[in-house]
Amino acid sequence: MTFILLVSKAVVAQIDFPNQVREDLTLSEGVYIIKGTSYVPKGVTLTITGDVSLLLSKNATVRIDGALKIQGKPNKLINITSADKQNPGNGIVITGVSSDQSVVLDYVRFDYIKKPITFEFRWSRDSVAITNNVIKRSRYEGAAIEVKEIDNLLTPKKIYFDFKGNTFSNSTSSILLSNITSDLLTIRINENVITRNEYTGRMRNGVFTSPLYMTYNNYQNNDKPSLENNSIFDNFYSLFYADTFDIGRTNVSIIGNADELSLSHNYFGDPERREIEETFDFISANYQAPFLYIEEVKNIPPNYLNGHFYEVLINGEELDERAVLKLYKKEVKTIELRFNRPVIDGKDFGVIYYFLRDDTIVAVPIETNLKFSEGNQFAKVSLDEKLSKYSHHGYLELAGFYDSEGMDIPILSLGKKALLDQQLRSSVPAFKALDDISDMPNPAENNLDKSKDLNNSVIDLRKKYWSVGAFIGNALYFGDLSRTAVSINPDKLRPNLGLRLNYQATEKFSIGLRNSYMVIAGSDNDANDTRGTSFARNLSFRTTIIDAALMAEYNFTRFKRMSSFVPSIFAGGNIYYFKPEARINGEGEWYNLRNIGTGGQTIGGADQAYKKIMFGIPMGASIKRHLTQRTVISLSYTYNRVFTDYLDDVSNGAYPNVAELAKVNPNLSQEVLSKLSNPGNQVGQRAHSSYNDGYGYWGLTFTIKLP
Repeated sequence: MTFILLVSKAVVAQIDFPNQVREDLTLSEGVYIIKGTSYVPKGVTLTITGDVSLLLSKNATVRIDGALKIQGKPNKLINITSADKQNPGNGIVITGVSSDQSVVLDYVRFDYIKKPITFEFRWSRDSVAITNNVIKRSRYEGAAIEVKEIDNLLTPKKIYFDFKGNTFSNSTSSILLSNITSDLLTIRINENVITRNEYTGRMRNGVFTSPLYMTYNNYQNNDKPSLENNSIFDNFYSLFYADTFDIGRTNVSIIGNADELSLSHNYFGDPERREIEETFDFISANYQAPFLYIEEVKNIPPNYLNGHFYEVLINGEELDERAVLKLYKKEVKTIELRFNRPVIDGKDFGVIYYFLRDDTIVAVPIETNLKFSEGNQFAKVSLDEKLSKYSHHGYLELAGFYDSEGMDIPILSLGKKALLDQQLRSSVPAFKALDDISDMPNPAENNLDKSKDLNNSVIDLRKKYWSVGAFIGNALYFGDLSRTAVSINPDKLRPNLGLRLNYQATEKFSIGLRNSYMVIAGSDNDANDTRGTSFARNLSFRTTIIDAALMAEYNFTRFKRMSSFVPSIFAGGNIYYFKPEARINGEGEWYNLRNIGTGGQTIGGADQAYKKIMFGIPMGASIKRHLTQRTVISLSYTYNRVFTDYLDDVSNGAYPNVAELAKVNPNLSQEVLSKLSNPGNQVGQRAHSSYNDGYGYWGLTFTIKLP
């Protein structure tokens, strides 16, 4: 039996969360206050979906012995925060053995919670999925997320634990995994963002000063750990002495008796800073640790990760993380940030200056001007007032950016890490306890309209990807039997259909395979035919062409918005098969002109016929536009430079002797051969052109980017 609590949106009031959940409980709407310890026993499932927020009182805890399913949505994250962030709640604790039940946390925002997620010693579940969450501002000096040893005796099968797609930022605590893999547990850590965490006054790369600290030991049947496609960088430790300090970066600590572990395919910051190499050196020198190595490292963070900035400029120069604001030579005028994907500014966007006044911490909002560029992947924040008028001794915080999924962009602190003043450096901004929580801020909901606009208008840039497409258009012919190449008469349009496979190697350069099936045609037997030549030869033909091309394409600009038009040029090489045919008086059977040799080629033997498979050089231009994030439509024109004059079966030569032609075509009458090779009953030269033929096509290509 499931008990469902529904609360009308018209009345938003504080609802006490039960201290004892005795049967399955589903919360789908409302704001719930948690006081003390709430308990969900074994065999009971707590489900939280929809428009729900949880407020934790001081040291409040939710202990789960059963199943837990907290599932929000993009741009509709479920909020779990503290009623008073200066006296935060403890968080969620998974405890006990429930091997037939699961833990799911998806699209949840933890903010100002001491220990958002803890798996107690000797726990067990069927599976665990912690995915697409934001965990930020955990001010606990320990582990914000901790996974302790499982119960090996009571766990019947292997537990797969997915920690994927999360953002862990702006905390003084860490992610602590007692065993990343064992005989009965495999933790997969993929596609997470771990950045802008800061640790003060403790040793670097220690158990509580590494944002990600784990043990990796050899077991009889353990899996190989999965730790890929994460963005782990710009996490800092600060060691203070009498009147000096030391600041450095700290990222991953891995200890244990396993032989080796690859950290390839992750982003560890600007390679020139050598962040991860310093981690390797420190761990191997101070702990028993696996040999850590990298075969391939990402130079920039992938744009499929949650949004975050990876480059910061102050007054146009790279941010000096060791500097305090008063040491800058001039006032801070601009802050520029480069993001891995498009972002928006939320209703809570702003720059706050924190400083001391008479031993009191004062927070002042700074007037700013925000401008986006590069498809909302670059932001320039101009400060419209001087900080020095308030104080020379303080720090800035820039917050309130979100990506298109409603995920919080980490907060940028400027000048805080190097402050010698302990009171200011370790402060938590003043915050009034929420007695009336009806006006509780919900960043995901506030930014929903902007996020929709972002998804609808800004292209989520991907530098490398595959795409497939289909082409439909009009084939064009250039040769001895054409007077004009283009006709707007539907009766004269010739079809061209094709498939496309493309690899986008950079934002502007791609290579691809193109296949086309088309029919070209021409005649000079009708002076009123816009594709005819008005010659008296009365020759006509159609040619089926099947080609395959390898093409390279260059975009002159990058896609920025959905409405952007991007011009390009392309060129390559191709091979093609062609088959000219004709009918007598435009009716009846189609005859293969190459096999017959209507220009007299086969009179000297069938091996004298022109080749039916040739090569060419296609080239052209296009203009493209997105329809959705993954679909693109383009209008293109392609011309194929070919090296044959026989696309139309007409080349420079005389009319053949019909009697001689009949000898090599015994199955056809002289009358048929005459009407195919010389329907106008002419003498002398059959054609005078000394130029090769050509073909081309224009039309629309519909392309889908592959995931």
